[in-house]
This record gives sequence, C-alpha cells and structure tokens, in this order.
Amino acid sequence: GAVPALPGSPAGGVGMPPMPVTAEQRQQVKSQVQAQLEYYFGQENLIRDLFLRARMDQEGWVSIGLLAGFRRMQSMTTDVTIILEGISAMPNLEMDPSGSNVRLKENWKEWVLPPSGDPSQAPGAPPAARS
Repeated sequence: GAVPALPGSPAGGVGMPPMPVTAEQRQQVKSQVQAQLEYYFGQENLIRDLFLRARMDQEGWVSIGLLAGFRRMQSMTTDVTIILEGISAMPNLEMDPSGSNVRLKENWKEWVLPPSGDPSQAPGAPPAARS
C-alpha cells in the first residue's frame, strides 16, 4: 500500500514548506492546546456546549480524535502526540488506559447528558426536577 505522509511533509499539500519544530515551539503549541482544552472542559463552555456533551459517553469520556478534529485544534496542530502530552500534563483531565479518550478528572458526571433525553434529568435542570 501507499506510505502515509508524515505530518509536516510536503505530500500533505498544505502549501507551506514544513518548518522544523524546536522544543521551544513544541512547548508553545502544547500550551496553546492546553489552553484550548481548558476552555472546552471549562464550566463556562460545558454549560452551553451540547455538541461536546452529546459526544460524551455515560462515563464522561470524549474521543481525543474528535477534539483533535475541531477546527480550532487543527489550526494549532495536527500532531496528536502534542495533544496527548498536553492532556497528560493537565491536572484536571484524565485519559483512559487506551489513550484514546479524555474526561474531566472530577465532576464529569454533572456534564453527561441522560441517555433517555429527558431534559428534567439534564445537568443544570432546577434541583426540584431531580428526584
């Protein structure tokens, strides 16, 4: 079969010559990625980001591939390794043993949407609606 193009190789046809990435640049990208993940998993965003919450499983896990495919993340890096390193270094996030999913370390239950689709059980519903 065909040999897959390496990230940064001209075969990707992005139109820009590949730039050698220094350790300093890599760290900078990792910091940007962490700031973005901090935003995605922050309370302010999760309150209204039903797209992301709908993609959490019942244990709060989200596919890292999904996050890596978001336009904002793609604009920072297409190197999933940098994203994985970023997640590993974040105290509020955890990865599953396979390294393919991520979730909040604490309080992830608040953000999981109910499988039934019953809005009265949704996080953020008035306490009276919860039994």
